[in-house]
Amino acid sequence: MPHLQSLWSEVQEKRGDEVVFLCVNLQDEEKVIRDWWEEDGFTLQPVQQEGSVVSKAFGVKYYPTNFIISPEGKVVYRRVGWQEAEIREALGLTK
Repeated sequence: MPHLQSLWSEVQEKRGDEVVFLCVNLQDEEKVIRDWWEEDGFTLQPVQQEGSVVSKAFGVKYYPTNFIISPEGKVVYRRVGWQEAEIREALGLTK
């Protein structure tokens, strides 16, 4: 999660409100998520799904699964696991 937070901070500096990151949680209670976010200083947007409705809608079977969805609603990137170089490329960021 710290890697995702770091990338999010960079994206916010470079792209502002043009990009949104959502962290969809599978099982934790809202208070657990809120406390963890506050304790670790995360600024990403957590989303508590009801049951597994979001995971099912996107066909997620393994965690973490990362998606990049265009402003038009098209999935332009989907991958299980953290592949920072690929995510950066899909977001148009280079290091």
